[in-house]
Amino acid sequence: MKAVRNTVAVGSSLMLLAASMIGQLESSGRMLLTSYQDAGGVWTICDGITKGVTPGMTVTPEWCARAKAGEIEAHSQPLATVPYQLPGHVILAMTDLCYNVGTGACASSTAMRQLKANKREQACDAILLFKFSMVRNQRADCSKSSSGCYGIWTRRQIERSLCRNELTPAQAKLLFKDLPLGGLE
Repeated sequence: MKAVRNTVAVGSSLMLLAASMIGQLESSGRMLLTSYQDAGGVWTICDGITKGVTPGMTVTPEWCARAKAGEIEAHSQPLATVPYQLPGHVILAMTDLCYNVGTGACASSTAMRQLKANKREQACDAILLFKFSMVRNQRADCSKSSSGCYGIWTRRQIERSLCRNELTPAQAKLLFKDLPLGGLE
């Protein structure tokens, strides 16, 4: 039996797509080489890297590319537990979700449970359950346009559509381009 590999490997064409798509979404396509606090107060650098980032940190574009590849590969790891081969569009959508909400939340989510049970349509729909965020130290329902985080809801809708193969990765990237920095408004 052939081994199933649902993760995004460094150097793969799926990695290039994921890096381009996630980078566009996390920073509106801008490469920020000095650390800053995102809308949630998390220290961030490059186009969405948070691991190990400290105030005043400065990096090179090459550092950003290596860090981004490692982060995407790491955030695709929950998909390695799915016992059957997933199509690329599902891997991309779920990797973006895991990148945005964290691997712990992603791995224990309804979406992952549905994927493991081979209920792909329900798994894609379950992406929309991740609609809450902290805004000004209060839990906000991002599906409400007045929430201050509506961009997150838009991101979830794009992820769901990509997961269900209603959008191509190129179409998803174009839609991501129009979202505000980090998916927050």
